[in-house]
Amino acid sequence: MYDLRKTFSLLLIILIAGQASAQTKADKAVIRQLKKDIGYLASDALEGRATGSEGERKAGDFIIKEYQKAGIQPYMGQYRHPFTFVAGREIAGNAQITLGGRALKMGKDAFPLPFTGFQQVAGEVLPDIMEQNSIWLLPLYQNETEATDAHFDWEKYAYEKTKEAMKLGATGVLFYDGYNAKYPPAFNRQSDYDKLDIPAAVLLYDAWNELVQGAQAGGGIPVEMKLAVNKTEGKGQNIAAFIDNGARYTVVLGAHYDHLGYGDDAHSLHRGEKQIHNGADDNASGTAALLQLAARIRKDRLKNYNYVFIHFSGEELGLLGSKAIVKELGLDSTKVAYMLNMDMVGRLNDSTHALTVGGVGTSPIWGSVVRKDEYFRIAIDSSGVGPSDHTSFYHAGVPVLFFFTGTHRDYHKPSDDADKINYEGTARVISYIYNIVKNMDAQPKPVFTPTRQTATGKVRFRVTLGITPDYAYQEEGVRVDGVTDGKPAAVAGIQAGDIVIRLGEHKITGMQSYMEALGSFKAGDKTEVVILRGAEQKTLPIEFR
Repeated sequence: MYDLRKTFSLLLIILIAGQASAQTKADKAVIRQLKKDIGYLASDALEGRATGSEGERKAGDFIIKEYQKAGIQPYMGQYRHPFTFVAGREIAGNAQITLGGRALKMGKDAFPLPFTGFQQVAGEVLPDIMEQNSIWLLPLYQNETEATDAHFDWEKYAYEKTKEAMKLGATGVLFYDGYNAKYPPAFNRQSDYDKLDIPAAVLLYDAWNELVQGAQAGGGIPVEMKLAVNKTEGKGQNIAAFIDNGARYTVVLGAHYDHLGYGDDAHSLHRGEKQIHNGADDNASGTAALLQLAARIRKDRLKNYNYVFIHFSGEELGLLGSKAIVKELGLDSTKVAYMLNMDMVGRLNDSTHALTVGGVGTSPIWGSVVRKDEYFRIAIDSSGVGPSDHTSFYHAGVPVLFFFTGTHRDYHKPSDDADKINYEGTARVISYIYNIVKNMDAQPKPVFTPTRQTATGKVRFRVTLGITPDYAYQEEGVRVDGVTDGKPAAVAGIQAGDIVIRLGEHKITGMQSYMEALGSFKAGDKTEVVILRGAEQKTLPIEFR
């Protein structure tokens, strides 16, 4: 009897073998190179590629060597394009606390809190005596449970308590560790809390035990606080290579290559001891994909545009590298045809084949270029604004596209490793993007169109001002990076570059106070926003919708 099952099985084996053979012929070299590149970029040897770190430098060296091997020249005469950024905070050398006539050693006996005001105050303190126009001496922990809990957020508690004390008339706050905490508080160089208007510091256990707990009962203890915290600067490196075809316009292809290092900042979703965050998908995958695209564009001699390939650093710190490129190197809409950005393109789902393409609304031509694909399930996002470097180019008036294979449980965790990358899927994404680039090489410079901004992130408010904050800005207030058409800020006349310093009755000193202020309004509320535009202060009416 004719066995249909055996015949079907044989045909299936032949079909699978034929597909594997076809895939191998087309993508074998690409997949092998992706494994090599991502394997190195996401290795422990690079320690997470934090902006300004030795790991970032090593990654940059690797990228440059790949361009040199491919015969692709440096951009504007150099591969490295440095930028400076605020790396954190440090205790100023002239910070002083004197308690009971003894000058305390900073870091050993006490330390100023990162959000301290920079005034000098003096007076007498007694534990838990809270009077107006006086310095308050308050416990940092309410009980032994808090003092032994690794997850107790003592800095948040101190920030909230200092704000409360400030409203109630305190001239300063000195917190004390009265429990000899299992995880002693220490100065947080990466603190995100905005500066407050009164001095605030922490008195560590030994100094508390000797100078306060051990002091004779009686009157108050004299204290003087002269506190200051400085910003520390770091230097990041963008890497850029260039194919100069002598064309009128230039295409920018980009991907960030920095990641979270040891996860020291608030962007890490890991809890527990510090570990290297290798960032295989985020964004060694985009970095390796960009190298492959560059090599293929050179090999196939696409000539109607110039092509610049930019590996951004500082993306994880607020798009610092791409902002620096746009602002300092003059990559504006009069010279740039369009920009394509790849961020996390390494974890294509083998079941859904879902590929998100953002920025489709930034030019009318994208509707015909970003086509349905027999392999990918394309999810289109029209907005030119998103949580990656294409946003910086969109705000400069450049049409953009953004490619992303989706988030996953390893996002911003130490487990984002190279062995979890879908290399065949990444190769397919590269081919899809290359076909867009090749198609566009025969097209005129795209027309730019602004888009509606989509909300990103987990923080949700009842209203929105309609601005994109400049997260790299570290002075007082919130600087506006972009304004969304039709939103309250645009209607009020707020412009990119303005600095918001007050919203209603709320003083805006940074992002923390801005978000708190925004959360106090609801649709229909009317108030005023105070901005700085250059040296001029303006007050504008705002109505939330």
